[in-house]
Amino acid sequence: MERRIKSILSGTEGLKAVRRNALIHIFTLFIALPGRVNFLAMARHGRFSEKTYRNHFEEKFDFFKFNKQLAEQFCSSHRIIAGDCSFIPKSGKRTPHLAKFWSGCASKSLPGLEISSLAVVDIDTNRAVHLECEQTPGDLSDNESRIDFYVDQLIRRAEDLKKLADYFVYDGAAAKKKFVDGIVENTELHLVSKLRRDANLRYLYTGPRKPGPGCPRQYDGKIWWNNIETDRFDICHESDEIIIYTAVVNSVSLKRNVRIAYVRKKGTDSYVVLFSTDMNLDGFLIYKYYKARFQIEFLFRDAKQYTGLTHCQARSENKLYFHFNCSLTSVSLAKIDFFDKVENQGSPFSMKNITDYYSAKLFLDRILSKLDIELTSDKFDFDYEELLNTAGALA
Repeated sequence: MERRIKSILSGTEGLKAVRRNALIHIFTLFIALPGRVNFLAMARHGRFSEKTYRNHFEEKFDFFKFNKQLAEQFCSSHRIIAGDCSFIPKSGKRTPHLAKFWSGCASKSLPGLEISSLAVVDIDTNRAVHLECEQTPGDLSDNESRIDFYVDQLIRRAEDLKKLADYFVYDGAAAKKKFVDGIVENTELHLVSKLRRDANLRYLYTGPRKPGPGCPRQYDGKIWWNNIETDRFDICHESDEIIIYTAVVNSVSLKRNVRIAYVRKKGTDSYVVLFSTDMNLDGFLIYKYYKARFQIEFLFRDAKQYTGLTHCQARSENKLYFHFNCSLTSVSLAKIDFFDKVENQGSPFSMKNITDYYSAKLFLDRILSKLDIELTSDKFDFDYEELLNTAGALA
């Protein structure tokens, strides 16, 4: 893992050796730290003082560029860009952007912070690599909304994102005209998202034009989701569990034509309506891309449970940015490190196993560093892996 981080950082212009070595240490420390991940714990288990860690967190670092290179090395060519937000519990009157945000776990709005995150998802292996997250502003003007911020975050990175993938996938919050227009009109990316169950869509009229003056007929009736006219759709996928219908239709709320994938679960009345702004995208790929989007949720889950995403006690915006991105990047590094070592690429990934291993390594190396012996000497012969297992049991 350290060699991989070093190889990427070596190509970063203007990065001094002191800063590069500190970043390598901090990335691995996020994975190895037992318990809470904050400045006090870093000073206790790391090799720098608390003030030194604070200074490094305050200094800016281009996480997007670093993770972009990581994704290009790790992911196949078949990939998408996934976006989502995550609630971060936080208090303090001087904490920047503190406001009420939606918490999915609590199913209500709570005071705290929110991060808006971008990730690359490999479709072939169904794995996500973090790109960058930013804090959602808590104080917006009357003419702005949080949707404006989400779209602006994507537009600022649109040129680099286009080099990674052609499709941007977001949850149902993106099914709004402002969101869709902002992406389609300002980027070269196509959007894939989810519509409401009662979305107002219309069939397109494909019959002959009636003689006489007037505008040609465009639409041919409303789509009733509990009783769709199957002869107007194409079946793009069918299995024992689901059947997927696809067609190009008109969305009244979005004021544009979209390609939809109507996914119905067999034997039930359950269904979802997915859409894409790319009219030529296969309906099954719309379903596959939207399903793969959920991998970004696993980044949030592992970062909150194992790399201290919610543990930052700083009040500086730069420190919060560094902590959130370092936490999520550490999960990606741990995942890459795991799949580099296993022969079976279909092996289940466990973040806990990775953190346990690096915690034991941190514990063992700390003890060995205090011994007044030359570890490379022939007189000191030992099995490092055996000691590592013992350290893991003690830790």
